[in-house]
Amino acid sequence: MDCTDGRPSPGTSVWPGLLVALALGLLAAALVAMLACLPLTADLPLSMMMVALLLGLVLSPVASHRPRLSPGLELARGPLLKTAVILIGLRLSLVEVGQLGLMALPLVGLVIVAGLAVTLFLARLSGANRRLSVLLAVGTAICGASAIAATAPALNARREEICYAVACVTLVGLVATVVYPALLQILVGDPSTIGLVLGASIHDTAQVTAAASLHEQAWAAEGTLVAATVTKLLRNSAMIIVIPALVWLALRGEASGNRSVPVPLFIVGFIALSALRTLGDAAWGGDSAPWQWLIAAAGNLSTFAFAMALGALAMTIRLADLRRLGWKPALAAVISALLVFLVALAWVGMVRA
Repeated sequence: MDCTDGRPSPGTSVWPGLLVALALGLLAAALVAMLACLPLTADLPLSMMMVALLLGLVLSPVASHRPRLSPGLELARGPLLKTAVILIGLRLSLVEVGQLGLMALPLVGLVIVAGLAVTLFLARLSGANRRLSVLLAVGTAICGASAIAATAPALNARREEICYAVACVTLVGLVATVVYPALLQILVGDPSTIGLVLGASIHDTAQVTAAASLHEQAWAAEGTLVAATVTKLLRNSAMIIVIPALVWLALRGEASGNRSVPVPLFIVGFIALSALRTLGDAAWGGDSAPWQWLIAAAGNLSTFAFAMALGALAMTIRLADLRRLGWKPALAAVISALLVFLVALAWVGMVRA
């Protein structure tokens, strides 16, 4: 799914874009370490992923005119991102995954239904056609650009519609990544509950992870990331059922492309590593230094991969895509995202009461 102003020639290497994403990750890590040593910035709520995001936004105008970077950036925000998600599986056992999943399941169902209904209504009210309305709805309610990419072929969506929807949900998600952690710390406070809200209301997986990591680092919290990840993976898995059903409803009586949605294999990988964590804990326990070193190394590798993915994601934003189809559908997407956040916040408030 390429939304650059040019198209890479066939056979373009992934290395230029991948090396740029790697450089963003290394530069972000260096800046965070340097700022942590300075008296005036030592207490700032910074994370490697957040800095990589900001660097990617700065470089986005440059990247838009360099199509040869696209294959590597897509690799970073796609397979590399999924690998980072899989590695988080080593942070919690299958029992913890099950407990968090049962806790998050009602919330996930609620935000998906609310997100789809509100976004479809507001997008159509803004004058968007059915294809764009559906793309904005799945991007808001399920999993951002991944859901848009999975839905677009079935709708026979045009390139400008796909890029418009991706730009909308990416921008909204990035703003949420920066704003939600601090806001939820004030309103909620509990790390696991904050993780549930972040996983239910932010669009892309990389953005959810960045927001959860920012909260853990800024407030010395524990549990935000795993709760956010499990909640987000539940939303992602809904693609298998929700997208074909939504496409069928949207295009009844019309010819469409392939309506099947592949099984998100990275979710299977996440569960597999959680099973490995469960077996490893049972075999070696918490006192095994090599086992704990492996878990810590996987966590550090995952964090760095997420920084690369988030920087690459930010570099693919094209504000020009929003101008092509007008600002009204984008405003509908913003309002819908805010309503999804409020629904998630209301749910956790009701459960905790």
